[in-house]
Amino acid sequence: MLTIDADAHVIETERTWDYLEGSDRRYRPVPISADMPTGKTRNFWIIDGRLIGGRDNIGADTGKDSREMADIGARLRHMDELGTDVQVLYPTLFLRPVTDRPDVELALCRSYNRWLADIWFKGKGRLRWAVQLPLLSMDKALDELRWARGNGACAVFMRGLETNHTLHDPYFLPLYEEASRLDMPIGIHSGIGNFAVNEAFNEEPFRVAKLVVIGAFHALVMKGIPERFPRLRIGAIEVSSQWVPYVVHDLNLRLPKLLGKEAKPDFMRGGQLYVACQTDDDIPYVLKYAGEDSLMIGSDYGHADNASELLALRRLRDKGEVEPRVIDKILCANPARFYGLPLEG
Repeated sequence: MLTIDADAHVIETERTWDYLEGSDRRYRPVPISADMPTGKTRNFWIIDGRLIGGRDNIGADTGKDSREMADIGARLRHMDELGTDVQVLYPTLFLRPVTDRPDVELALCRSYNRWLADIWFKGKGRLRWAVQLPLLSMDKALDELRWARGNGACAVFMRGLETNHTLHDPYFLPLYEEASRLDMPIGIHSGIGNFAVNEAFNEEPFRVAKLVVIGAFHALVMKGIPERFPRLRIGAIEVSSQWVPYVVHDLNLRLPKLLGKEAKPDFMRGGQLYVACQTDDDIPYVLKYAGEDSLMIGSDYGHADNASELLALRRLRDKGEVEPRVIDKILCANPARFYGLPLEG
């Protein structure tokens, strides 16, 4: 039985942009370091005339060549040491908005995705990835989704707010339809895709990166997106799972009172909705509301923020708070079902 890390990361480097072609090379991000008034040095990308962060969230418990994928063998060896068979890779740069120009977005997404496809090809099936779509251009996004499906991608990366659209906006219905057809889940990862909101709450990462995902998850259920697309799987990634009881309670108040619909206390148990938990969650309590088949866990490999726990998968088993049968589901069966991965190597 495989052990699947449901949320690991790559750290983008200048090599990420080597896949830009032709005139798209003019959009190549430029790395820059700046001395801040605090006395610290911060590292940015210059993208489309803006300073974009994301180069400083680096976990010191991972090797540079491993987290930047300069040495894929080193990454695989480290996974062996951690007891991890498969990692699902999410971006670092794109956890925030990077441009509001469709042509720039398309070029950067294509280069990033081809970099990840090469990583997957060299990773012996152990490094799967979530595709970064150019969502400012839905027709191009659908083309990129189809390409990525055949090149190792196992999920669609989305943030809690994308461009100027909420995730239940009709704008995204073609994406959900095509993702359903291709058996590609939507991984709503901690992050924001809107410049105005990001800048308004720049010093409040909990509100801008975490709560926006929980709100999007709530709204998707409230607006009936899982019902409209019964084959679509939706996951909340890197926002812990402590909020699940609150959302279950709240939705079961709102559905009958505001929409005249029947309450659904077991809606998390329907096989479409998933949440990546953390080892410091009260998992036995969460399981009462989420059920045994919807929880996964990720290490946030490569990062150094509050969600990072390199040994999360091992510690979940070591804590002994949940019976081994359920832990096996969290470590293997549930993420395998969510991402459409085989249960055996």
